[in-house]
Amino acid sequence: MAKKIPLRYRTLIFALIMSFNTSAIVSAVIISLHTQTLAQFVRVWPLSFAIGWPLVFVAILIIAPLVNKFLDLFIEGT
Repeated sequence: MAKKIPLRYRTLIFALIMSFNTSAIVSAVIISLHTQTLAQFVRVWPLSFAIGWPLVFVAILIIAPLVNKFLDLFIEGT
């Protein structure tokens, strides 16, 4: 069995995966609404994604701990 990644990296890896997926989906939807052809979409989307992903990554790193603290006020067992 492969060795697992240490727990201390959980937040960072979560932010990487979540930001990748969020940026990919949101940028694809927005670009698809503003382009007429697949060729335009393919030309524009990679740059939009490349700009959005780091922004969402940093936002998740900053916002997730605040959301978790807020949820601790309302959720039992935390």
